[in-house]
Amino acid sequence: MWKILMISLFGLLISVSGSLNLDPIFVSELFSLRIDATYFNWSTTLTPNQYVFRPSLEGYPDLPSWMRYMYSGEHRAGFLYGTPPDRLAGKEVRLEIVGLNRQTFETRQVVLSLWMTGKMAARNVVQMKIDNLDWVHLMDPGRIENLKNIYQKDLWPESAKDLHIVFMEAATKMGARLPVLPQLHEGVIVHLGSNAMFSERLLELQEEVKPLYKISTCNYKRTSVQTIFENGGFRLDWCAFRIVGVDSGAEDSLKNTQGIGLDRGQDRWQGISRADAPQRNYIDELTFAVAIPGMILAILVAFLSCILCFQHKSIERKNPTVPIVKLTQDSANYPTTTLLKSLKDAPNLNAESVSLSSQSPNHGQDPTGQDSSVNVYMRPKPPPYKRNGVHI
Repeated sequence: MWKILMISLFGLLISVSGSLNLDPIFVSELFSLRIDATYFNWSTTLTPNQYVFRPSLEGYPDLPSWMRYMYSGEHRAGFLYGTPPDRLAGKEVRLEIVGLNRQTFETRQVVLSLWMTGKMAARNVVQMKIDNLDWVHLMDPGRIENLKNIYQKDLWPESAKDLHIVFMEAATKMGARLPVLPQLHEGVIVHLGSNAMFSERLLELQEEVKPLYKISTCNYKRTSVQTIFENGGFRLDWCAFRIVGVDSGAEDSLKNTQGIGLDRGQDRWQGISRADAPQRNYIDELTFAVAIPGMILAILVAFLSCILCFQHKSIERKNPTVPIVKLTQDSANYPTTTLLKSLKDAPNLNAESVSLSSQSPNHGQDPTGQDSSVNVYMRPKPPPYKRNGVHI
């Protein structure tokens, strides 16, 4: 019971731990920050998920639109990351982070002060998708340096001075599917930018993978630089490899991946007006969904009705005949067969004029000696009875 009471008083038991000033952050460049128990002067323990962190913009319930927060159970820490837009150059952003200890229900609060420094946006960008890593793996500075070295030393030496990460996000957040097996990696999308011109090797690589753009994913494809990335610990999906920018020689231009649905210089979602919304015509859909199937159904019903009507008339025209056996005195041993037009013309065998005491059609006269010609319709002789294989 006391645990429920402590949870209900969560908002009243926050103790302020202080304010921290971080190093300046460059706009148009990826910013990442690891949040763990050390920020709140808590000792790290081996208990998984003991601490919970909730970051937000100071005075607001959520983070800025350009910033993301994800928790990693592997590192037992949360990560703040994002690319500040150019409009924040020379401004300060204050974040409020609340931590909760699930064992003691103690809560603490830290305020982070981020100062944004202006920087020229990258003119040329290399976009790639790495399949064998997750987003949290690229939070490691060592892996970031390995990825940069591949371009600075081999593929793009001209970018050695200012190569930096422009954008990074989990592939599943950008529309990719989850892996079939849980132990497989989800993949991460990375954009590297620089103001240097693209090298000839990058332009040749672009031409090499361009025929693969019509395929959604092709991690099985190998290129001429496959060995370079594998030696660095990266496996790329070459269907997602692009070089875009003013010096790319392609028709594509740089796209603001952080501002989808946002107007430049604004954080709020700017929806379209009602007049600009596309209108849908339901007449054609109603015709294809109702009218055409209904017409086909009416034709089938009419066709089946005609078949049944003609079949019924042909049955009425036919007069069925019933063969009967007629026994007379002239043909005592050989009964003659006649045809009746219908069963209603047959005599009533139960009438009093018909003798039922006769046991064989060979009897030509009644036991009284009278002529039995009037009893024309007689029953046939029943088969003999058998008792233990002996005829009786």
